[in-house]
Amino acid sequence: MQKAFREASDELGVPEPLAEFHSYSELKHVWRKERGRLRFGISDYLDTAPNEVLRSLAHHLLCKVYGMKADGDTEGRYLEYAGSKSLWERKRAEYLQRARTLSVKPQGEHRDLRTVFEYVNSFYFSGRLHDLTLAWSDESPGQRLGFFFEPIGLLAVNKVLDSERVPRYVLEFVVYHELLHYVNPANGARLRRVHHTSEFKRQERLFSHYDDSERWLRTLVHEHRRKRR
Repeated sequence: MQKAFREASDELGVPEPLAEFHSYSELKHVWRKERGRLRFGISDYLDTAPNEVLRSLAHHLLCKVYGMKADGDTEGRYLEYAGSKSLWERKRAEYLQRARTLSVKPQGEHRDLRTVFEYVNSFYFSGRLHDLTLAWSDESPGQRLGFFFEPIGLLAVNKVLDSERVPRYVLEFVVYHELLHYVNPANGARLRRVHHTSEFKRQERLFSHYDDSERWLRTLVHEHRRKRR
């Protein structure tokens, strides 16, 4: 990896940084200055990545740090690899083991994600969706209420919806929303990049309790933010 950063820094005309792999729970990279020299911490999910991908990553990060315009083709090699099944099929077990905010057990305290998934899949998708990992997420509701990570087929829903107080249709709506990402992969979440096109929003409104669900979700986020004040 150090070789990749050396080559990228030579190409960009900037000082060579230090770069080391670290066991982060997410695919993330951090940097800091130490005694006047940049030091990068690179996710070890990339420890078997091809050199051209590491060079692309180095180019991407160095351009960010120095405020330079990245070459789209060079940068694209890393971005494509980072969301690829070729990477995540090998790292799936590690990701799920490290993800401290996830509980990969569909049965919650009050709601069963498997039952909800089967209902939504049957009613809205003719039962054609399968092979998904279902999980509860312990993240802040203000951050996100659910997500679909396409490369490993992971659908996660915030634990705030594992409640008898919250109508079941609200949980069904979040599952439906995330399954729309599954059937519209171009609009899916890769490394938290989510795209809600006009067509996606049209499909979203086909949910039978769309307006009521949206109101409930806004209420839950508002309550969480009020508690934090």
